[in-house]
Amino acid sequence: MKPREYIDFKLYLTGVTGDDACEVTLLPTPEVGETGSPVRVQTDVGPDAGLLPFLAGKAIEWRQLVTLGKGLANWLLPEGEIRKLYEQALNQVGNKGGVRLRLIFGDQALKKWPWEYTYHDPLGGSDSMRGFLALDPRISIVRHEPLPIPHPGPARSDSTLTCLPIIVAAASPEGQAKLKLDREVSNIREALADLDVDGVAITPEPVLMHATPLDVADALRGAGSAFIFHFVGHGTVETHRDRFTRGASVDQGVLFFVEDKATNSQIRVPADLLAQQLQQADVRLAVFGACYSGLGSEQSRWDGVAGALAYRRIPAVVAMQYAVIDSQAIVFARAFYGALAAGLSLDEAMTLGRLAIYQDMPASYDGPVNVEWGVPVLYTRLPDGVILPERADAGTETANKLRSVIQRVGTIHESGVVVGVDAATLEGSFDVNQTVKDVLGRLVGFHGTGDSVHIVQDLGTVSGEVTGVDWGD
Repeated sequence: MKPREYIDFKLYLTGVTGDDACEVTLLPTPEVGETGSPVRVQTDVGPDAGLLPFLAGKAIEWRQLVTLGKGLANWLLPEGEIRKLYEQALNQVGNKGGVRLRLIFGDQALKKWPWEYTYHDPLGGSDSMRGFLALDPRISIVRHEPLPIPHPGPARSDSTLTCLPIIVAAASPEGQAKLKLDREVSNIREALADLDVDGVAITPEPVLMHATPLDVADALRGAGSAFIFHFVGHGTVETHRDRFTRGASVDQGVLFFVEDKATNSQIRVPADLLAQQLQQADVRLAVFGACYSGLGSEQSRWDGVAGALAYRRIPAVVAMQYAVIDSQAIVFARAFYGALAAGLSLDEAMTLGRLAIYQDMPASYDGPVNVEWGVPVLYTRLPDGVILPERADAGTETANKLRSVIQRVGTIHESGVVVGVDAATLEGSFDVNQTVKDVLGRLVGFHGTGDSVHIVQDLGTVSGEVTGVDWGD
């Protein structure tokens, strides 16, 4: 199966004065075109800021989350030309392609919005979880930090990869909310210990417990010392006086490490300092399990944790825009890292990680809903999302299996038949996800034989025939 190819749908958002919220411009997109001029969108059709505390506190109800998501879509994909071009792109890629929503912010204040919860269902009909873009395997949401320098790329290894080295740094110093580091690191080890993907083991080594800045510097010494850096701990954006501008107020992303292991005292490490060390070590991907590490500064583009790393040309950063439940962070990590080791792109790996969280904690229509799948945020300037080209070029068997068949259909008419996979001449494992608004005719998820088959069918009105698996001749 070919890698999923994405249309890079580049959206530039900037602030405006007056009653309007922002201007959105679709930058040149060869597959569908672009907007001739910015589209100005009004504040009153956008997301309700009053819902953000409920989202951050994991106390938001399902209908409130849909309302928030629709408001985000009204700003990000405003009615008219941009939304029509987006839907055109989605139809154009079919089931095996994808649309990468690359968000470029000209106004730092717009970064605070949780765009990963954007909701828009081009098929219409009643509200359901299928409308959340981040849960659609064909859609990737990427935050892009614009820089006047070439886009970075991963430093390709000359040798065959047999392991994916990950440095794990864990810190829970005094003065911060207490984390159960032993449990969290143990969970990471357990999740990755037996994860061998087509001959590539994912090795969390070394693991730096109660990590100090010196521990991290020593572990990162030398180019190629790690492909991935994973931090477990706390981070934030702080405001302080800038020594270079005689007291002007500036924001700075910081991470909290241990200064003295005997007393477990804390030390603030500027994100830019860590970024320098990661850059020197040729780290390809930095993952921050730190609470709120994905938040950006409203004053300066480079002062947030993720922004500081982008400035230092780290190819990709995954950070958390809200606190994340420990167990769900592990579910995400296993799916995400496994997908990368198989050779999938960051776009595909993020989707599989989100879906793993969602399937582990299905949506509840009464009471607070699972929102953990939208907490991870991907920052990258990579044009294709490939972080491990050595594995992507190999076309592994696991990668082929992970790329599931996705079908989204409006109406199957009375004489119509839709089959997800016809495996009369194929062997192996298959994963089929079908979304159909109205089934008047016949819908089949899988026809044929296979080692294992996983079918998910999200249906609206059904008056016809629906078959999950047809073990036909």
